[in-house]
Amino acid sequence: MTKISDLPRDLVATILSKVPLTCMRRVRFTCKRWNTISKDPSFAKMLIDKAAPRQLIMNSETRVSLMSGIGKLTSLNSSDQVEISQVFHCNGLLLCVTKDKTRLVVWNPYLGQTRWIEPRNAFHKLDLYALGYDGKSFENQKILRFIDDIQSGVIEYEIFDLKSSSWKVLDVTPDWEMNSYQRGVTLKGNTYFFATDKIEDFGLVLAEEIKDFLICFDFTNERFGPRLPLPFHSYSGETVALSSVREEQLAVLYQGDTCMMEIWVTNKIEPDAVSWNKVLFLQVDMVPHTGQDYVFAVDAGSFFIDEEKKMAVVFDKDQKEINDIAYFIGEKGYYKEVDLGYINGENNRQNQQVLDLTRRKPLVCSYSPSSVKIQQGARGKRKERDY
Repeated sequence: MTKISDLPRDLVATILSKVPLTCMRRVRFTCKRWNTISKDPSFAKMLIDKAAPRQLIMNSETRVSLMSGIGKLTSLNSSDQVEISQVFHCNGLLLCVTKDKTRLVVWNPYLGQTRWIEPRNAFHKLDLYALGYDGKSFENQKILRFIDDIQSGVIEYEIFDLKSSSWKVLDVTPDWEMNSYQRGVTLKGNTYFFATDKIEDFGLVLAEEIKDFLICFDFTNERFGPRLPLPFHSYSGETVALSSVREEQLAVLYQGDTCMMEIWVTNKIEPDAVSWNKVLFLQVDMVPHTGQDYVFAVDAGSFFIDEEKKMAVVFDKDQKEINDIAYFIGEKGYYKEVDLGYINGENNRQNQQVLDLTRRKPLVCSYSPSSVKIQQGARGKRKERDY
């Protein structure tokens, strides 16, 4: 009788390539041979080439999931239940901040590889991060950190090079600022942020005089670029969120106090230049759908778009600020709400007394598996862990 262990390697690889990405951890644990095959570059390329891009969901409390279809979630959490509060994505790699904000880890969910990052001094609750790479190579990975120590009021910018395992403080004195909840989006190794004029005394400046724009951090040159124009003007307290389109273009969601939601998409985006499509990707009045003047939270509005279906999926809390909701919004009045539940998939509506408005809003970013290995630095290769 022929055993599966007797099958040719190429045939085994073809069979294993049919296994869903989220089950690859079990494949690796089955036997040493399967583990070796699953991490072979040729196998990884075969699996990745056939894998459709998914969307990475980070629920508002410590749970990381992949979404395929409407509201179908598959957990990506680690076996040792590391609780994650923030996720930043670049080229199939995830930069994760732990719930207590004291640890930072780079993670490749496909390869099951991680690397913990140590700070120069300490990480702080309001720190902002971005993950990118030197334009010369996917494997020259770097981390940008905005240090915001609320106790001392010190604000610095530093970069961590995974190859050299070293931090470097950047000489930056910006005339712009961004809120700690504003997340950057990485495209082609560089990260784009929404920013506004830095105002020392708001009493001396009219709201319409405060300019808003995009700022790009160029990981190759390790510097911030010039101000990049937006196709609208926003005011303080209005919702502005960024998203990637095929990891090639940038989309921006804007919703002012009129409840009109707009989504614009670039047709060119570089660290020092941007141009926008003249036609809005989507413009929808939310009032007929929600029955009231509902505006996505200023620290929410995380979204992605489906170009073929001309539709956007926006993530926020429900109107009672309890459960995570995916809002499917399209042309010709298409609208649907999908309740994603709350912690561990439980529906929290039955326990509304535990409402905490400080809880993090859900977020989403485009994700595709990657065979790019995490740089382990100059101190030697670190042990890979299956997640």
